[in-house]
Amino acid sequence: MVLVAFLVTIGLLPSTHGLDDATPRAAEPHRAASLRVAIVGDSLSAGRSRFLGNGLDDESWMRYAEGDGIEYVGGWAKAGATPSEMAEAVRPVGPVDILVVLAGTNAVRTGRSLAQEASSYERIVSVIKPKRVLISSIPPYRWHAAAALLYNEDLRHLTLAHGWSWVDPWVVARDGDDWAPGFSTDGTHPAGPEQYAVLGHAMRTIVLETRGLPSAVV
Repeated sequence: MVLVAFLVTIGLLPSTHGLDDATPRAAEPHRAASLRVAIVGDSLSAGRSRFLGNGLDDESWMRYAEGDGIEYVGGWAKAGATPSEMAEAVRPVGPVDILVVLAGTNAVRTGRSLAQEASSYERIVSVIKPKRVLISSIPPYRWHAAAALLYNEDLRHLTLAHGWSWVDPWVVARDGDDWAPGFSTDGTHPAGPEQYAVLGHAMRTIVLETRGLPSAVV
């Protein structure tokens, strides 16, 4: 025992003093759970395959938004779909923190007003049952520019009336009522993966900023 005490004293053996000490230690930093995010939309969310059910690809904005705080949990998006078609097709996907709805361009394309589609947004939310709803503006629509602007304005009013959150991820993509130079080649969609990545990063920032906000869905 004398030898052990001597070795501890000169540092050749570790001291056991304090191993059972009840003194509190600093806790490990708490890492918040990832937000579970579902999306509902049309070709702007469906990806290169034109159907979200085929998985995320390089023209799916969620591919660039997920990870490190955001968990993609599913949803429904198909090229050409109107909000009413989305409402008919969408199914529950389990617990959802954030629902992102990017829908309305095809309503404008087919001459439908927000008044005709309003109940579809309500039905989508009622099926997914998220803690928070983000309704996105639709992007510029070169072939029906004025109608797209009107639809956006009406959609914003609907969003606020329901206590949902209105978001605009298209700021960098918009130049007045048209697309910013180089962002779209067809006047309806982002030009390619690089532009979808910009949209995805904008959506990511928006979604993460909702963390900690009180739920607006009851």
